[in-house]
Amino acid sequence: MRRPRLAAATASAFLAGPLLLGLAACGDSGDSNGGSGGSAAAAAPAAPATPAASASPAPQAAIAALTGSDTAVAVDPAVLTALKSLGVAVAPTGTGKLTQQYGPTLDFPITGGAVKIFDRTQVTPYVQGHIEHQGSGLRFSAGTKTLTVQNFTVDPGTSMLNAEVVEMGNAKVPLFYLDGTNLKISKDSAGRAKLDGTQVQLTDTAAGALNKTFGVTAFTDRMPIGIAHITAD
Repeated sequence: MRRPRLAAATASAFLAGPLLLGLAACGDSGDSNGGSGGSAAAAAPAAPATPAASASPAPQAAIAALTGSDTAVAVDPAVLTALKSLGVAVAPTGTGKLTQQYGPTLDFPITGGAVKIFDRTQVTPYVQGHIEHQGSGLRFSAGTKTLTVQNFTVDPGTSMLNAEVVEMGNAKVPLFYLDGTNLKISKDSAGRAKLDGTQVQLTDTAAGALNKTFGVTAFTDRMPIGIAHITAD
């Protein structure tokens, strides 16, 4: 999210709706001594024109085809402590890697997708599109038991990260909730889009799968996992 820049676009909206008011009246009155009299007639008022609809807001920025960079998740230290106490190890797979960029950080390369960013006061959700991470993932393991999730898709519109589960025949499941309440959008020194501050939380579906696989009850719905930092171009 290698070098197309984040395209800035001004939001546009217009209002067009001339209001037409027509009102006409005429009348004749005769005298009371037998003179002829005309009846009053009123012209029907013209119907007001229908106002033109406002144009849909344009995105403030857009990347039509993502070609690279990464999603880095700074892992909550409490998660690492909990996993260690359960005897469950977690490691990146494929092109995923563990770095120290934001403390212990899980990093997954972006391989495709598209993103539009709107004025948050005009459009909900104001970040829309999809971000693909083909060829990377995570493996949870304890002894001979494993649970492997891979090929992540970030869907900002539904605030969800979906993944394929290898042990379930690559069925796609919701893995993480994405809470963008504190999201900050900027550009880095190379002109790439930066989306920082999204809170990553475990879904009920993922928690249930982990508990079942490892025979525990410690994984819960909305369990905090960490903070996401997305860099895209």
